[in-house]
Amino acid sequence: MVCCCISRLWYHVISSSVKIWQNACRRYGFQINRDFLSSDGPYWKRFFIDMNYRRVQLRKGLCFDHHVYDRHLRKVTAVYYANGKLATASESKIIQLWDCETNVCLLTLRTYASVASIRFDQSWIIVSSYLGHLVSWDMVTGQRTVEYQRHVGAVFTFDYSKDLGVLVSGSSDTKIKFWSLKRGTLLTTLQEHTSWVLKVLLCSFPRLDNSDNRRHLMFSMDKSKVRVWAVSLGFVWKEPEGLYITSLYSIPLHMDGMNLFIPGLHFDNAFLYFVKQDPHLRGHSLLCKWNVRLGKMAREIRLNVKIKALLGIGKRYAAVVAHLNNFGSSNFFAFDMNNLDLVAVSNLPCSRPSTTDCSQLILGERDWLNGLDGKNDKGVLLAAGVEDNTVHIIKWLPRRPLFSDSNNS
Repeated sequence: MVCCCISRLWYHVISSSVKIWQNACRRYGFQINRDFLSSDGPYWKRFFIDMNYRRVQLRKGLCFDHHVYDRHLRKVTAVYYANGKLATASESKIIQLWDCETNVCLLTLRTYASVASIRFDQSWIIVSSYLGHLVSWDMVTGQRTVEYQRHVGAVFTFDYSKDLGVLVSGSSDTKIKFWSLKRGTLLTTLQEHTSWVLKVLLCSFPRLDNSDNRRHLMFSMDKSKVRVWAVSLGFVWKEPEGLYITSLYSIPLHMDGMNLFIPGLHFDNAFLYFVKQDPHLRGHSLLCKWNVRLGKMAREIRLNVKIKALLGIGKRYAAVVAHLNNFGSSNFFAFDMNNLDLVAVSNLPCSRPSTTDCSQLILGERDWLNGLDGKNDKGVLLAAGVEDNTVHIIKWLPRRPLFSDSNNS
């Protein structure tokens, strides 16, 4: 940019170089659309300047707008976001589904117990309760479809796979249970944990030659370790025979014998990410990147902040919620995992975790964590149930391009 000011010749030579501006975009973490590799140097210069201005605004917290959903009468205990919609549940035993674009409540359901965790897709809504059972509803009709009975403690976490046809749940009774997703029958129970199961993830994990898309990994987390499991379906004459579950290894979370549990467990099909709190360095955390295939630590990133929850991981950025005293009034921030530069900040009202895995916090759209591309900085950034019995929504403000169409032409 400085060299462009030297002379008219330098300006035209540098501005017309596609390589210079594409490399600048990659260095700052901006996504390059491989389907549109324009040879127009000035286009990439304009794209870089536009995205860099958005990045500067992000660091100042000027790219977000705040909204409140306040139809709950008691504390909000769980939220979940997918495809522009937000599901919320509260101690008043009410579940609501919201359209985040119009801020309109689309569906209201009543349940018999306070909800600990919630998920939904285009087919159904599934919730777990503090009484130890899980229930699903049809997304279209709102009718209760399946009940999964039951744990003897609160079910803090669950996940499911339509490929395997199973739902897996983790509970304060220290057990992990596998259920038939459509029938609700109990398939098997795992008892390898000795403390509350705080998180389970069920993720597809095909072989290196992509020969089997029914092979999955499960990660189960308690306050002291993460266990890694292989889960697959057995087949006889092309028909499913049974579920095969194998314990592979465990990952310790303690540091020097101290367990300081931090919510957040994320898998990107190659690496598992989680956070350790350093007991000797007050206000410091370690973001751990674990190579699942090799079974060893790939990288530990030291952060000069005390993390409350790890919300999301992308190819370039990580998003976390910290305690308020770290950045003054800002407690949400994203950082570049390559150079630890601060990328985005915002402020979220104070809230105490409703469950040990912070199920009242959810990250919205996630593609921007792979790098800004000019199109993925929109929609919902974050949703959280806060202490005044409301749901606080942070949305992206529309980006205003620095260059008009007439300038681009």
